[in-house]
Amino acid sequence: MCRIVSYNIHSGIGRDKVQDYRRIGQFLTESGADIVLLQEMDTRPSERAIERDIEDICAGNAFSLVASPALEEENGWYGNAILTRFKLLHHETLDVSQQGRQPRNAQLAVLQTEKGPLTVVNTHKGLKTGERRNQFALLHDFLAARLQQRPSPLVLAGDFNEWQFFTRAFNALNSLLNQQRIGPTFPSQFPLFSLDRVWTSEEIKTVACKKLTNPKARIFSDHLPIQLDIRLPEAAAVE
Repeated sequence: MCRIVSYNIHSGIGRDKVQDYRRIGQFLTESGADIVLLQEMDTRPSERAIERDIEDICAGNAFSLVASPALEEENGWYGNAILTRFKLLHHETLDVSQQGRQPRNAQLAVLQTEKGPLTVVNTHKGLKTGERRNQFALLHDFLAARLQQRPSPLVLAGDFNEWQFFTRAFNALNSLLNQQRIGPTFPSQFPLFSLDRVWTSEEIKTVACKKLTNPKARIFSDHLPIQLDIRLPEAAAVE
């Protein structure tokens, strides 16, 4: 079994106003995650060293970090990141930024699991409805082309920022991948909105998919993390 966690960590700032990547890294280690898809990783504050931020979120050597900055400044970067216990085979970033809006991207990584390569896609979408619709369309086309050209088990997850309760925004993605049922994840103290979502490809068997609601999860960020447990087919192949 492979355990994947998707988590918007709010720059490491909890509801208690404490910024602490170390406690988040330890929490993720304790969760038993093999792969973590992080949104809102922020190493820009000049009072902290980038290397220390990465060491803390990785819980020392528990994970390796693969960065996918949406913003890069003099003191550091902000954006998506993947933590993994597996070997990285391939990494790329799809820019889905819309003119006049905050830069956004989708991060793709191919990881060598015990059962073969697994593709994970980590993303954080925009705050405006039109912005998100364009980003969803770009993401769908990118994934459709990749699955056709290089079929492999694939997991898509992240903060999609879709606030509407009865949205049709995901119809295209739902025709391509299987969306998992999770429920509201934001705000963490009293979740009302299903901002954080997960999809899997057909060949992946979902063992469990849930939001984590323990006291640490409710404090460490304004989003609840999602935990996905999957089984992969034997000898999955990828180019």
